[in-house]
Amino acid sequence: MNQVQQWARLRARTTCPLRRGAWYRVVQLTDAEAILDVNGRPLSVPRAFLQVLPIRPRMWSVVLRLRGAVTPPASWGPRYGVCPRCCARAQLHQGSATMRCPACGFAFVIGWSDSHWRVFELMSGSPAARAIGKAREAAVRLWSRAAPRRSG
Repeated sequence: MNQVQQWARLRARTTCPLRRGAWYRVVQLTDAEAILDVNGRPLSVPRAFLQVLPIRPRMWSVVLRLRGAVTPPASWGPRYGVCPRCCARAQLHQGSATMRCPACGFAFVIGWSDSHWRVFELMSGSPAARAIGKAREAAVRLWSRAAPRRSG
């Protein structure tokens, strides 16, 4: 049986060598910690600091600027975006629904609210997490069986 790949990003404002708003592949997950793949190296992060999902979202993360932060430029305002593909930071324009990344050139929807992702969050060891995992696996199996018929 294939293991469901999981992705995590910082939820808490904390000192950590992770880029806020960027998604990282989860290598191992326990109730207490997550081991993340950060630039090809494993990094242990307290589980409580993270938002963990069974998929890698393909929309811009909206990040609130930390008080006194030097980067990104203050001219960007109180928040900035993080590209879901390359993790580059970019200035957000209020009211825009999509944006093209100045670094990688790909366009994505801007996730002004991430409340829709909360339904997918995995709470370690909870019955809901197992149910979500099973539902996702069933959906993937159904999709893979139906895919050949659609392309023919």
